[in-house]
Order: sequence, then structure tokens, then C-alpha cells
Amino acid sequence: MTADSQFDLQGTVWERESKQCGISPYLLYAIALKESKRATGRQTAAPSPYALNNPILKGRIFDSHSVAKRELKRYLAASQSTDVGVMQVNVRWNGRRVGHPEELLDLQTNVRVGASILCDAIKLHPGDIELAIGSYHTPNPEMADTARGYGRDVLIIWTRLTQLNKE
Repeated sequence: MTADSQFDLQGTVWERESKQCGISPYLLYAIALKESKRATGRQTAAPSPYALNNPILKGRIFDSHSVAKRELKRYLAASQSTDVGVMQVNVRWNGRRVGHPEELLDLQTNVRVGASILCDAIKLHPGDIELAIGSYHTPNPEMADTARGYGRDVLIIWTRLTQLNKE
């Protein structure tokens, strides 16, 4: 891989928000890929700021902010347990972190809230990054095995991203 194709998050929202609790920006990006990945080319993917998901209407990625904002109203009418944006912030459990759910369609806001959720999970599980990452997605202590599986998946993505940055 050449220097021109190196994967670098320096100066991005990922780097800025990772400073909340001293985590890697690549870890935040890995969670976003796990949560809202969409194909961007033959062999590339990126997280989507316009992803929505809930148990009734299921997951979809929309092409624009305006369409996602309109659809968010429909998703919330179907279930308050709606995941929004690049980090798939759940409105039911974390909507209090913003004034209005549609604010979560803003990349900066969504990554800031996602980083805050992850930082809280890391504080709850010091010394166990796999469970902390897993708790970002599945905070229920009775579902620790599910959380650990999620955490392992994200750690694999994180490792690949950091290797891309070094090549």
C-alpha cells in the first residue's frame, strides 16, 4: 500500500471525539463500521451517517440527510428503540444525550455521543476492553456473551484499520 492510499483519521471527527477518554480514533471508526457499514466501491466500505434501524422497520441506509430525517419520524413512530446514524445511537437509551433525535443524523453529534457512550462503558469495565466495547452495543449484564462477541468483532476491525494506517 502506498502512502497515498494509507488510511488516516488525523484531523477528523473520529480523532477529535476519541480524545473524550483517550481512546483510539480507529476504535470509534471500527464501531461505526460494525454498526452502519455500506459499500462504497468494489472492495471498500464506510460507515453511513444516514443509517436507521429498529425492531419493527429493520435497518436501512438512506442517501441523504433530508430523506433520513423524514424516515426517522416514521421509525420513531414505530418504535422509540431506534438506532440512529453512523454510530447507531439508540434513542430509547441514549436520546437524552441530545435535544432532539434528528440531531443524531449530524456526523459530529453522532460520533460525539457514540464516543461518550463508549467512554462510559470503558469506565464500567476497566481492564476489559472486549466487554467494554461489547457493552456499547449490548449493555445488559445478562447478555455478556453477546456483548463479548460484538467486542471481538470490533477488535478485529480495529486491528485491520490500525494495520492499514501502518502500511
